[in-house]
Amino acid sequence: MAMTTAGERGEKVRSDVWVGVTDASAAGYDLKTSVESIYGRSLRLQVENALKRFGNPGIHLEIHDSGALPFVIEARLEAAICAHLGTDIPPIHPSPRKPNRARLRRTRLYVPGNGPKQFANAGLYRPDGLILDLEDSVAPDAKLAARAVVRRALATLDWPGCERMVRINDGHDGLDDLRAVAPQGVEAFLIPKVEGPERIHEVATVLDDIGLETLLIPLLESPLGIQNAYAIAKSSPRIVALAIGLEDYATEIRAERSESGEETAFAHGQLVNAARAAGISPLASVFPKIDDRDAVFRYARRMRGLGFDGIGCIHPRQIRSAHAALAPSAEEVERAKRIVAGYEAAMAEGRGAVAVSGRMVDAPIYERARTLLVQGGWL
Repeated sequence: MAMTTAGERGEKVRSDVWVGVTDASAAGYDLKTSVESIYGRSLRLQVENALKRFGNPGIHLEIHDSGALPFVIEARLEAAICAHLGTDIPPIHPSPRKPNRARLRRTRLYVPGNGPKQFANAGLYRPDGLILDLEDSVAPDAKLAARAVVRRALATLDWPGCERMVRINDGHDGLDDLRAVAPQGVEAFLIPKVEGPERIHEVATVLDDIGLETLLIPLLESPLGIQNAYAIAKSSPRIVALAIGLEDYATEIRAERSESGEETAFAHGQLVNAARAAGISPLASVFPKIDDRDAVFRYARRMRGLGFDGIGCIHPRQIRSAHAALAPSAEEVERAKRIVAGYEAAMAEGRGAVAVSGRMVDAPIYERARTLLVQGGWL
């Protein structure tokens, strides 16, 4: 008898639930849970309600719960039942949010889309953006289950201060990701493996059809993508940043990764130049070392020196070091304040030029100083 499953089980599994579905003469289920004495009754009611919503089909559910939150249970039930019946995941009430183009994007923390244990507390580490990842961190046979749990997480959880992001899959699967999760308050989508404007147009069309203002961040991960960086950056008004993915890029140019990063210098420069020319932010790649905070600091500082506004993080331990490296020094803040005050006073008095600390200040220098103060909350 063929069984369709979703979720994880085992002695080491926490905050998840495994659901197995087989054909049966009538709807039924068996439930094992580690929290029977406290939540057993409510869990059974949730399972029975889920079966009713699907019309009490001829299936049997085997459920092993390891202390999962209700939204995780709902998602696992939906994914397993829909996969078994060959139906689409049913819609839920939309909860759209208005995105903020001007917000800080120093750090974006990737969270595996099929790992709900990490969802609830991810915002405690205060990344600027939280990415629920449906792409590389999810096994091919778990894509539907991940989509279901990410959708329910977005509809249920809040991460105050964090931009709500989702990295979708490439190709048609990515468009299905959009349709499933976009209505649940996604503020920005990361679009992987973008090599030209065509992919952005596909994604934007889907979002237009849904009627959402969701922002886009293309990920450039190939030589062709880097070559077309400016065209991609200008392909949609939804785009707020370009991000670079160095692992795939280095593989395609047949280079070995090094701490100095000289093998990707061209790609870095091309992406930064394209983003700035288009008036959007350039975002650097993730840093692979988790436990070496000094190395994270050096990497983020070097990326800032190259013109990047932020980096990707694969572990919460990287966030504090990255923020420290990307923040301006006290001297830089004070100098920016002097530049802004001096330039604005000169313009108010009708003077065409101004010197601050012995250096001439023109409009681009003023704008850079003002941006630094606005992004850091000093203005």
